Amino acid sequence: MEITFVAIFALACSLAVASMTWGALSAASAEGEDRRLRQRLRAQIGTRAIPRQELRDLLVRWLTHAVERISSPFVDEDGSRKQRLRRDLIAAGVYAPGAVRIVVSLRIGLLVVGVVVGYFASAALGYDWLITTAAGGMIGHVMPRFWVSRRIKHNHRLLERALPDGLDLLVICVEAGLTIDSAIQRVSEELHLVHPALARELSICHMETRIGLPRATALKNLGLRSGFAPLQGLTAMLIQTDRFGTSVADALRVQAESIRKRRQHRAEEAAARASVKLSFPLVLFIFPASFLILAGPMIINFMINGFFGGE
Repeated sequence: MEITFVAIFALACSLAVASMTWGALSAASAEGEDRRLRQRLRAQIGTRAIPRQELRDLLVRWLTHAVERISSPFVDEDGSRKQRLRRDLIAAGVYAPGAVRIVVSLRIGLLVVGVVVGYFASAALGYDWLITTAAGGMIGHVMPRFWVSRRIKHNHRLLERALPDGLDLLVICVEAGLTIDSAIQRVSEELHLVHPALARELSICHMETRIGLPRATALKNLGLRSGFAPLQGLTAMLIQTDRFGTSVADALRVQAESIRKRRQHRAEEAAARASVKLSFPLVLFIFPASFLILAGPMIINFMINGFFGGE
């Protein structure tokens, strides 16, 4: 009983640590649309922030600072692993300066917690402690990487959903007489609340051109940051049109139409796969239950009447 209680207590502590670090990662990542909307409304009407929100921001800053101090001995400032992790976080839409240290500290913390939970689980369940501790540590170490991968896929879905609308706005701005730089700035401002992921990428591209980078370099960085293939194709097309002097509006219109068709084909493909995926639960669960309901009374009647050799 005592071992079970200790195991439950260790599991509760690990869940608490995981929830705190997950909250820090969520705070370091791109803020939600609701928070942006509240901040914009407060700026317009001139109201103060809610004290609870101020307390939450203070707690997040304190936790981020503590995590950075803990993870500083384990972060290689010039290593390839850190560069790869930063690149993955940027592809996931996380641009906070302390995000790398938070992920590293999260890996270390969850690794230790997984080892502790695995040890007490082995004592409670009677398994070999080497296997359980190794499994717990491996799961704790892999969880942040899994979160980053999920975040990258989510950011790509947001970009895919927003890109046709952004291209339509770019076509309107270019046909209205704006340059491509001014059109990118205007579209990033207009899409700030509806599609914040695409607006963030376009605003970064515009800021790079303002600080002196060539337009081709800024557009190339726009495609490389997110790792999203349609956005990379868009930037390559804009670089080619800028180099050869062709019509930007026609190229953007064709690109938007191709992206919409690609999304429609992906939806049709998912709908076609749905029938195949439904066949397995249909055969394993629905057909036996239907057969039992339809043929069950008849079989019981045969058994009562002695059809199977009974009396």
